[in-house]
Amino acid sequence: MCFYRSVSSAAFALMTSLGCAALTAEENASGEPKSAAELRSEAVTALHEGDSTVAVKAADTLVEHHADQASARLLAADVYLRCGRFKEAVKWFDRYLELAPESLPGLWQRGIALYFVRDYKRGAAQFEEHRKVNPHDVENAAWHFLCVAKLDSIDKARRMVLPAPNDPRLPMEEVLAMLSSGDSESVRKRMEALPAGSAARRQADFYGNFYLGLHADAKGDRGQALHWLRQSAAEAPHHYMGDIARVYVAFLENEQR
Repeated sequence: MCFYRSVSSAAFALMTSLGCAALTAEENASGEPKSAAELRSEAVTALHEGDSTVAVKAADTLVEHHADQASARLLAADVYLRCGRFKEAVKWFDRYLELAPESLPGLWQRGIALYFVRDYKRGAAQFEEHRKVNPHDVENAAWHFLCVAKLDSIDKARRMVLPAPNDPRLPMEEVLAMLSSGDSESVRKRMEALPAGSAARRQADFYGNFYLGLHADAKGDRGQALHWLRQSAAEAPHHYMGDIARVYVAFLENEQR
């Protein structure tokens, strides 16, 4: 439903001609509920444009009308996570698994959502499952490390770092070593060794700053975590982990209040 406050007659005519007065956000041009495909397209486009309000609205409508579809549940969960709606994300990842239990090992993003709702035990278990299908992913090892540190202690997390050999992305080899040793200097040096302004440097800066922030969070140093995560999020594109960087910053800022 559309509400108009004080608008000119010309503006009113324009909005009416666009169908705003006749349609709800849940309806397509025929007045029928939007299809799952339409809502997926809306959500993905909105995420790409950084419009979390539209993305969440599409996800809400998707699960309202198409929750019988596993793909709808999964997309909604992804949207909720990327927009900082963590409880809804966990709910719909779990609802997705009701229809597709065999997908559990691949569902790394569920582990991130579980971290944000402080369910560290299930988060760690999810990352352990994910290693079965993606054994070379340092990001998976880092999030597992974070959950173990929050659940128990940083010392235990250092002893339990998941192996993740041969991740080709820079500076992931150094990030993995940092989890065990606590030495963050090698991560920074690896980033700084790349040509300034290059695509490789931008990517390394994003991931390096992100995981320097995560490591600081695992140690309980929220100020330092925010320092690095803000740098990671500042110029991050609107891809999955770029959005996670932004909601991670908001999450830690909220904890400071």
